Amino acid sequence: MLLLLVLAMLLAVVAAEAVGWRFLAQPAAAWLSQRLQREVRLGDAPAAGFRLRLWGGPSLALTRLQVGNPADGPPAEPSAAPQRWMLDAQGLQLQLRWRDLLQPWAGPVPALQALRIDRLDLWLRRDSQGRANWQLPAAGADPAAAPTGLELRELQVAAGSLALNDASQQLDLRARWLALPATAGASAPAVNAAAPAGSAAAPAASAAAPAASTWRHGWQLDADGRYRQLPLTATLQAGSLLPWLRRSADAPPVPLRLALQVGRARLAFDGAVSDLLGQRGLLGSYEISGPSLAAVGQPLRLTLPTTAPFAARGRLAHDAGLWSTVLSSISVGSSRLAGAFQVRQPVVGAGTGVPLLAGRLHGPVLVLQDLGPAVGVPLPGEAGARPPGARVLPNRPLDLPSLRAMDANVLLAIDRLDPGSALLQSVQPLRGQLLLHAGVLSLQGLDARLAQGRIAGWVQVDARHSPAQWSTDLRVAGLDIAQWIRPLRRASGPPYASGRLGGRLVLQGRGRSTAELLASADGQALLHWTRGSVSHLVVEAAGLDLAEALGVLLRGDKALAVTCGVADLQLRQGLVRPRLALVDTPDSLLRLEGTVSLASERLALVARVEPKDWSPLTLRTPLHIDGTLGQPLVSLEKGPLARRVLPAALLALAAPLAALLPLFDAGEAGSDTSGRAAAADCQAAAALWRAQRPAQKAPATARNSR
Repeated sequence: MLLLLVLAMLLAVVAAEAVGWRFLAQPAAAWLSQRLQREVRLGDAPAAGFRLRLWGGPSLALTRLQVGNPADGPPAEPSAAPQRWMLDAQGLQLQLRWRDLLQPWAGPVPALQALRIDRLDLWLRRDSQGRANWQLPAAGADPAAAPTGLELRELQVAAGSLALNDASQQLDLRARWLALPATAGASAPAVNAAAPAGSAAAPAASAAAPAASTWRHGWQLDADGRYRQLPLTATLQAGSLLPWLRRSADAPPVPLRLALQVGRARLAFDGAVSDLLGQRGLLGSYEISGPSLAAVGQPLRLTLPTTAPFAARGRLAHDAGLWSTVLSSISVGSSRLAGAFQVRQPVVGAGTGVPLLAGRLHGPVLVLQDLGPAVGVPLPGEAGARPPGARVLPNRPLDLPSLRAMDANVLLAIDRLDPGSALLQSVQPLRGQLLLHAGVLSLQGLDARLAQGRIAGWVQVDARHSPAQWSTDLRVAGLDIAQWIRPLRRASGPPYASGRLGGRLVLQGRGRSTAELLASADGQALLHWTRGSVSHLVVEAAGLDLAEALGVLLRGDKALAVTCGVADLQLRQGLVRPRLALVDTPDSLLRLEGTVSLASERLALVARVEPKDWSPLTLRTPLHIDGTLGQPLVSLEKGPLARRVLPAALLALAAPLAALLPLFDAGEAGSDTSGRAAAADCQAAAALWRAQRPAQKAPATARNSR
């Protein structure tokens, strides 16, 4: 009886083996559904398309495998059609080992020997709280009890598609992939070494270069969609998917090549990735470019300025939400820079938080004109060039709300800051610290060396208010004006003007552009000219002293010592008014009066020259500077000029030599008194200059405490 029972059991096993154990399809699907907490369907229909073999090692062939979404998973987008399945695999072949089946395992899925799929379609989604439909139930349990990943020795997927909607990353992607033909002896993509230890962008973890054999069975993906509301296209080539499925700490990285365009930014990456869907393991070299630095930062949620065309290359690493990069070359228009940075992304589901950018920007040259659009200045050749007489102050609105999209702490070390004009000398070098915190941007610790002098201070923009509040405190000391302003130099002879210039600018205002800021500016500007000299010819020409100017031309120009040069300018609601503006020489005293409106860009200035010596031929009269900043108009005051020219013309009718009498000038009446007053004004200005304290740091609200 026992023998018959055993024989019957053997016959049943043989029969079941012959029909492929089809009666196990429904129980197996139910068991997997319970373990995975989602619907699982094996085959095209119950007991159809299911074939199991146990002899010689378990193997399973399915015409179709479908895995549904978890009941408590992330909701689908309201605009998207309801999708029942997370995974749909056709033509699936699975091989296992008896020892993996007979021993207990901690995870819901056993180790697999081989997996081959003719076509695999995936519909993946993750909500803004980080819940993903691909997460297994053990992901929310004790980490010690969770499986480390799949043990899979072979994986082949011929073709498939991917629909990914990731609300946490604002990514909506549709992709098609197919397997690349196996190429014996193909090598893995080159992977650069990690950033040097101790650098500002040293990766927190490094990945070893993948083995060449891993690259032989790869795949290619072509994708399009949207990322952070920007159009996206991509072509991706990668090695085997096995390490990504294992998701274990010792899994080898997958070689990867990527060509990506997001908005107007382009990226090419060649490296390796250890965990595609997780937060760890990326290392490689890359090139990135775009029509502006702002266009590159937009998809990365980085607040970067609008600039000339941008391109960079370097090394990139990512580990647990920390992006690190060492940039060997950065070009922005004509600027050539380098740097090392880290970007710490906020934790998904942690509530409020913004990325933090930290690092160091350095390089041989930064051309200020390349950053012109950041302050509203058009690039050379840009459409909409300014017509004659048009407003000159940049009125392009700045992207101030984006200052609240991230925090930053970046050290600046630029060898040469080129002002973009052949008329001015470059700053060499420039040092400072750029801080951005909670919408407050400041340039702290500014230290710029220019023409043997120094510029120090800070600039701050507070974008928490509308319109934004601007403030600055800059100090200039020891600047050689002849060295700074190139047109003041001459091929032979002394410069038209020389000396040391010092100054202090304390300014605050409100606005959405540079023009609005200056139109509302309040503050003070103080300039002090010391150890100076000025061309004798220029002084006489300014005073319209024809005889003196002719004499200087005949005997040669010479430098007149500047006894005092000072300008104390007051700004109220964009109106600049000199409280004191004079240049005093032994020959003449020049005073400047009037106003300049930065709101309307109108000029209303009067320059008065008071000669201190006798001259036989002069048309001395005040000089008016009117018009606008874009089109100034220079004219002579007609009253004093008429009082000299008309009598000279009438006397010329009687006797030609008598016409010179009205043009004789015995010097300014009371010139001694005027000179003493000028000296007193200069002494007062000098005392005010000495009393000025060095520029302090910006208010504490701008400091980055992170």
